[in-house]
Amino acid sequence: MVVNPREAPTPTIAGDVAPLAQGTAGAPLRQSNLWRDAWGRYVRNRAAVAAGAAFVLLLLFCVIWPFVSPYDGNKLDFSLKNEGPSLSHPFGTDNFGRDMMTRTAEGGRVSIGIGFAATIAILLAGVAYGAISGFVGGRLDNAMMRVLDTLYGLPYLPFAIIILAIFGDANFWTMVVALSVVSWFTTARIVRGQIITLKENDYVRAARAVGARWYRILGRHLLPNTLGVLIIAIFLELPGVILGEAFLSFIGLGIGAPDASWGQMANDGRTAYRTSPHIIAVPSIAIATLILSANFIADGLRDALDPRTRET
Repeated sequence: MVVNPREAPTPTIAGDVAPLAQGTAGAPLRQSNLWRDAWGRYVRNRAAVAAGAAFVLLLLFCVIWPFVSPYDGNKLDFSLKNEGPSLSHPFGTDNFGRDMMTRTAEGGRVSIGIGFAATIAILLAGVAYGAISGFVGGRLDNAMMRVLDTLYGLPYLPFAIIILAIFGDANFWTMVVALSVVSWFTTARIVRGQIITLKENDYVRAARAVGARWYRILGRHLLPNTLGVLIIAIFLELPGVILGEAFLSFIGLGIGAPDASWGQMANDGRTAYRTSPHIIAVPSIAIATLILSANFIADGLRDALDPRTRET
């Protein structure tokens, strides 16, 4: 007897499993995404997640608390001079009777603002220099790297002190210039190495084959693929810049009174650290928290964005 293939029963799997419906496909596979996968690996890093939470909470504290605080951070009240932590003043008061909690939030705005502004300036200079050097290559690359090697001999903090001395007035923007003018060299080297590696990929050759201009190849295909490295560089540069600002303010070359910054607050507490240690302890703890959080975030981002750490 000849069996019509159209009338033949559909075979089942393992005998008891219902047959698949004809004309239907299997469940679609989830499309892989770099940033989704990186986020999944990042949240599995408990230290990085805790550091990110501390970093965000510190930023929110600096932004929100001065608006809701019942105290003015610059109001002097010598009757409250050098009070320790209490319910009315959780961080105590300084040697002028000012509320330390409000001063810490206001100083954090200045210190973090200088840190982010200088970091952005560092990235802009480093990305421009490194991208041109790595993309052009040849003699220009060699000459630019030799210039960079020469600039590496400039000392960081002494040169920043010289810049501030030239300006003669330490304010927000002069601090940004002083802290960023000799800090972009490492970023330039990182970007150059990434561009040299990426420009050998097939999609870059294809873009050149269809006649894409160099600036389109650089801006459309190469620089976006360095974004992960640049995000890590932000959190690596930020602690150094904030620590540099704190050091310059601590030795009296940074933001001056009555404006607050964490370094300037630590300088105020230097003379009273024996009788009122909270005055220097509060800004020091804030600086340490921010620096440690940024370092842990950078370490977590490096592990998350590195494909070689992908779990099997």
